Amino acid sequence: SVEEAGLGDRYCLDFLSLLQPGEGLLIGSSASTLILVHSETVPSTFVPTRPFRVNAGAPHAYILMADRSTKYMAELRAGDALLAVTSIGTTRPVVLGRIKIEQRPMLKITVKPTGNSKRKPQMSHVFMQQAETVRLMANLDTPVSVTDIAAGDVALGWSGHGGRHLGQTIDSRVEER
Repeated sequence: SVEEAGLGDRYCLDFLSLLQPGEGLLIGSSASTLILVHSETVPSTFVPTRPFRVNAGAPHAYILMADRSTKYMAELRAGDALLAVTSIGTTRPVVLGRIKIEQRPMLKITVKPTGNSKRKPQMSHVFMQQAETVRLMANLDTPVSVTDIAAGDVALGWSGHGGRHLGQTIDSRVEER
């Protein structure tokens, strides 16, 4: 589902390396389900491309680091190594150059994981800026703007471990809502 969420702090992450089409970051409000948020490599009628940037969401969101741990968006610092992920699952580390935080209208995008997880899929969500330039991966080669996403659409992501503590995977029941 997609619903308006009001104003919030939006984090743009700018990297020391250029990102490619189909590449982005895994982000979410639950450490067990992360959504692939596409880089700003797609041309827009409103702003030029920013191939070094991912418009990454809200301060409370988890983000996958290069060492496969997670951090909250608000814990990130210039120099941190994050994991860039492509729509086909290849990965590489990218170094964070800066964080740009601004208040923007936000959307709450709720997802239900599917796939081969041994655990029961848990509903999860992510808060993203309500803007044409913010995109999720809808399939292996199609980034879709969050302003065009509707209930029932598919978004690529990762679903795995039941929980995390201080960014590390733990074998314990954790419920995040």
